[in-house]
Amino acid sequence: MPEGMHNEDITTIKDTAQPPKVTSMWGRWVTFLLGVFVMSVGIALSVHGQLGTAPISTFPAVIDAATSWTVGGVTVVMNAVFVLIQIIILRRRFPLFQLVQLPIAIIFGTLIDVSIFLTSWAQTDNYLLQWVVTIMGAIILGIGVYIQVQPKLLYLPGEGIVMALTQVTSARFGTMKQIVDWSLVIIAAVVSLMMMQQLEGVREGTVFAAFAVGGVVKAIDNLRQRRAAKNG
Repeated sequence: MPEGMHNEDITTIKDTAQPPKVTSMWGRWVTFLLGVFVMSVGIALSVHGQLGTAPISTFPAVIDAATSWTVGGVTVVMNAVFVLIQIIILRRRFPLFQLVQLPIAIIFGTLIDVSIFLTSWAQTDNYLLQWVVTIMGAIILGIGVYIQVQPKLLYLPGEGIVMALTQVTSARFGTMKQIVDWSLVIIAAVVSLMMMQQLEGVREGTVFAAFAVGGVVKAIDNLRQRRAAKNG
């Protein structure tokens, strides 16, 4: 998230390096793909909000605004590059199962474009309503991220490159995630200014989403833990 997580340290993602057992494969895949779809809806809404997308989608949003490429199309290419970087960084330590990230990246990008089309009704020029759409997008993206990591199946390329960097450095996942996210934001802002002489895809909504998405994920997880403790 759309594709992926923002500024949170979800340690369960570390359990996704190996393929799932056959007995639970289908259920886990359905849950994972559901999370990916929900993430795509959140990203689509953030695009329509026009106040800046979540950090991981800023570069695709800029290229979409400056060229004939779509947000989903750029997301596919960007994620393929992320997988390539993972392979270069990890070399023999790169789990072959994680090559599944490539077809997942194509599915994710396609779903983003479909979701942008299906949610075109959310686009507005009213600043207050733009914030409503942006907030909705961040909440839905956070829900999608939470669903996506539950099966502990694999990670999207945006998280995959963060995991690869944490394996070759001493940084924590959350810290490295912030570094990668804000690096993408800076790159997107520079490209936007160079190509359009103005900021597109990087605005106040980007800062909001950077913290809100992770906050939603943590809030859901805390609620789940409290319910589990109460029922237990």
